[in-house]
Amino acid sequence: MNRKSMNKKNAKNQGCKIAGMGFAVLLLTIFLSGCDQSKTISRSDFLLDTFVSITLFGETDERLLDKPFARIAELNSSLTAFETESDLGLIKENAGIKPVSVSADTYKIIAKSLAYSRDSGGYFDVTIAPLVDLWGIHSPETKNAPASEAINAAKEKTDYRKIVLNPADQSVYLTEAGMAVNLGAIAKGYIADEAMAVLKQEGVEHALINLGGNVLVMGGKADNSDFGVGVEDPRNPGNGYLGVLSLKDGSVVTSGDYQLYFVDAAGKKYHHILDPFSGYPSDSGLIQVTVVAKASVDADSLSTTLFLLGLDESLKKVEALPDVEAIFITNENKIVVTNGLNDAFVFDEENYGDTYTLAIR
Repeated sequence: MNRKSMNKKNAKNQGCKIAGMGFAVLLLTIFLSGCDQSKTISRSDFLLDTFVSITLFGETDERLLDKPFARIAELNSSLTAFETESDLGLIKENAGIKPVSVSADTYKIIAKSLAYSRDSGGYFDVTIAPLVDLWGIHSPETKNAPASEAINAAKEKTDYRKIVLNPADQSVYLTEAGMAVNLGAIAKGYIADEAMAVLKQEGVEHALINLGGNVLVMGGKADNSDFGVGVEDPRNPGNGYLGVLSLKDGSVVTSGDYQLYFVDAAGKKYHHILDPFSGYPSDSGLIQVTVVAKASVDADSLSTTLFLLGLDESLKKVEALPDVEAIFITNENKIVVTNGLNDAFVFDEENYGDTYTLAIR
């Protein structure tokens, strides 16, 4: 596919469409033009604090959706941070006291998180829970930011190096009281990969999983054509997309500064992507990052990491990673697309060319 401008009205009317919105990522629209409804099955539910959908192509047996949804529900219970008896609740309760033996999934995802933390120099840090809880950014509202003293205190409890893992008994230990784990920047990616693994075991060859904007696709559509993933306009969310990504296999995850935020009495906006070093919402110069990767767990964690790192450092990081590409949008309305997406991303120049400038790196 050659890069070209796209008529937004025509693109919006392409065939059937699935959309989902998550608490940590932007709305992604999936275009399924030309799909054969007679051989397409789909199911949606509200899980993971968001809308979840799975669509299978070239299939007619709806029972194929039972096991992946059961797996999602299982992980929804074990990885939640809101239930005191969950693994994360018990880890928090026993912080500074003793290790807690956890499920295989909890142990695996925290181990992955530690690897991401080391690789990012600490910008990705699942022990950011005290800061997340302090700021309490859930849905758009008006309130004041926390006091700097409280932010500094919560920041002292944020340090991935104070997680101790023991593979012998599959335990997790936070070495200081008051520490806690928040998997919001990685859990949906992990869960999407697990659900897709179930589908592969069932012999499914063409599938789309959408966990509130965390998108994972396999095999293209039944006619072997690509899926089209629309990337939303971050300055007018819900009312347009800047372009479309074509993808047969892999994951697309986006982090932006506009889904979850609050505004103080003076009109200053505070978004939900917190910098573990400053303790405040990130001020990296980026307003949106879309990551394309083979595994959704990688795309999920990287979308947050790259947002925090800023454009220049993120470009270096993506260049060094195999099978990872990204689309960055800066606070100066510049869209920067990594070279590997040159043919896969079609920018809607007709509708957005006067607002955004496009660059390939």
